[in-house]
Amino acid sequence: MPRGLLVLIAVLLALVTSACAGGSANNSNTITLGLPVEATTLASVYLANERNMWAERGLTVNTVTFKGDAELAKAVLSGDVDVAIGSLTGPLTAEEAGQDVKVFYGGFDMTAFAWYGTPNIRSVADGKGQKWGVTTLGSSTDLLTRYAVAKAGLNPDTDIKIIQGGASAARLAAMQAGQLQANIFTQPQTVYAEKAGYNKILDLKDVVDSYPMHVVWGKSSFLDGNPDRAKRFVDTLSAAMQMTKDQPDVAAQAMATAVKISPEDAKASMTEWIDQLYPDGRLPSPQAMDAFWDMGLHAKVFKARIPDSQWLDPRFLPAAS
Repeated sequence: MPRGLLVLIAVLLALVTSACAGGSANNSNTITLGLPVEATTLASVYLANERNMWAERGLTVNTVTFKGDAELAKAVLSGDVDVAIGSLTGPLTAEEAGQDVKVFYGGFDMTAFAWYGTPNIRSVADGKGQKWGVTTLGSSTDLLTRYAVAKAGLNPDTDIKIIQGGASAARLAAMQAGQLQANIFTQPQTVYAEKAGYNKILDLKDVVDSYPMHVVWGKSSFLDGNPDRAKRFVDTLSAAMQMTKDQPDVAAQAMATAVKISPEDAKASMTEWIDQLYPDGRLPSPQAMDAFWDMGLHAKVFKARIPDSQWLDPRFLPAAS
């Protein structure tokens, strides 16, 4: 099914759900936070949850983890989730489909992805005719995989089969079961993939020097109606990011508990991206954002570049305060 049709179906389902549910029921201090999958790069969120740093600013944050960005976007559009922390492709796809959503914080500017193939696959081009795993269609992992395949001279629509497989751990298990032959992973699954004898065929660091791994976003109606709540959320997340950088062992322990890996693997994962964690909430550089859009357009994930003013709300960024 074409990606555009899938997006349209998801949006229509979200609107029907919204009409039935009437939006989320929150008091002035409550936020429902949605995450796309369990991910080591979300260590700061897990730290804020474990320490209940939200309460220091009078917030009650209820965190829900989904099975990918498509499910997360549907929950945001229906009003079941107030704030999402997920890939930039989520809000941009919603905006492209005519929904009024805004990104209002960044800071997760990590090049933490790498692609791995089974022993017979030693390059991206070797993956022709094979099954490639991504979290969900339309997600960053989908965008990046399509771009990588196209740059290798293959047609991602006809030369490979892209499979939705959820989080990295689930897709690694599918790979070991012979259901996938190539995959895009983050730590610690990159380490596990190497230990299993799979070949690293491409590293995102070799493509770009910065990437919007996660952004914070929500419906414009929520942000406009709850500016104080959104600001307190941003301030708490910024503090958790700073604590992650200042006390990485503490953050690694919180992340290890949340994603059920060893503290050693958690620490190893953090070394891959901690220098690209920015408590000031910045997005990647203009050059890196140009590269992001080039990837999305090249991979046909987006029809056209959307002006920043249409999807970015800068008023909650600490630098703009």
